Amino acid sequence: MAAMRLIGMALCTLLAGCASTGSEHGSRTRQIYVAASRAPCTAGVAKTECLQVREEPSKPWELSYIPIDNFDYQPGNEYLLKITEVRVAHPPADSVSLRWRVEKIVEQHPVP
Repeated sequence: MAAMRLIGMALCTLLAGCASTGSEHGSRTRQIYVAASRAPCTAGVAKTECLQVREEPSKPWELSYIPIDNFDYQPGNEYLLKITEVRVAHPPADSVSLRWRVEKIVEQHPVP
């Protein structure tokens, strides 16, 4: 009986140590291109400017509403970024359920 209790306590400790208390779960690494200029977009009722992104150079630019952490965007420069895409577990109702974090700026070059 004592052995079962000990195993149960060890299992609870192990599971508690592995539990995530943060607000994010699930992630993947990928590369995205970021255009040299922002484009007009609508975030809810507010008009603003969004970054333009794409996954391949031959694809058209798409507006991105996803925040990019660890990135200091400079207009006039195109970028190729290695990012980690993180799914936010319980985003606010008026927010996106993803967040991007730059792991590396693979390329950056000015566009005239």
